[in-house]
Amino acid sequence: MKKCLHRLALLALFGFSASLMAAPQEVAVDNQPVDTVELDESEGGWVFGGAAGLDFCSKYITYGIVDNPHPILVPSVELSLANEDYFTIAVGVESVFDTTNYGAKEGFYNDRRWKYMELDPYLTLSKTWDTEAALGGNLVTEIGYLYEYHPRSCNKPSSEWSYPDTQWLTFAIGLEDDFLNPTFTLEYQLARQGMEGDCDGKGGVYATFEISHTFDLGTRMGMEEGVLCLTPGAGIGMANKERNMADFEENDRFMFRDAFASLELAYAPCEGLTLAPYIGCHQQLDSDAKDATGDDDFVAYAGVSLSYEF
Repeated sequence: MKKCLHRLALLALFGFSASLMAAPQEVAVDNQPVDTVELDESEGGWVFGGAAGLDFCSKYITYGIVDNPHPILVPSVELSLANEDYFTIAVGVESVFDTTNYGAKEGFYNDRRWKYMELDPYLTLSKTWDTEAALGGNLVTEIGYLYEYHPRSCNKPSSEWSYPDTQWLTFAIGLEDDFLNPTFTLEYQLARQGMEGDCDGKGGVYATFEISHTFDLGTRMGMEEGVLCLTPGAGIGMANKERNMADFEENDRFMFRDAFASLELAYAPCEGLTLAPYIGCHQQLDSDAKDATGDDDFVAYAGVSLSYEF
């Protein structure tokens, strides 16, 4: 999809969502018209919401591989339209900012210090299914599309590596329960990135299975529910041969590639605002993946995220 068309589609969807919420709704009570009635989720109406965030991480890691060993900043914004009887549709964008000149010194691209080197507009459609009686928790499903844009100024003339735009399809399914919250996610890259002249074909599939549990520490300290929560998580990552070829330029076979773990402490001092420091690590499992990543077969990171939802 062309960038301009994608942006126009996002703008149109933003406008459509806003118009649904802003348009007056007139109803008649005893044949007398009354003023605007707010859309109420409890009455099966559509609810407009959104979120903004800023994430700081000590390393830029994708699929357990270090893309940038230096800190990055990731701002994001999202708008959503939801109805508990139907689905939630969300549009948003996030961006990756370098904080050092790694791209020029050690990376395959130009100096992008305090400049974005990646811009990711996305669209998701999700639904929560009432499966409490059958499964002991509600089933949550989500499908999505993401366009990954790289500025042309990222490309270094002396490098054989190219940073063309690419696109992704995503799918996730999880169970919201009071214990392990199992989640399966899948990412399929529609266009491969790599060495110059070697960017044809699909980028392959990377999937994860993860479990996590949230402990409400605040209630044990006399706080309200949800104010202070600790969430540990762990999982395993899998990749097909196309994904491994895109990441390692070899190893054209399926792999149970990496194991990962994380720990997040989320503090919500007021409604909608959350501050969450976190730590995590990835360990490559497959011997070929270990050989390809070298000293970075194990990588640890830390960060903090600030978000506001309305």
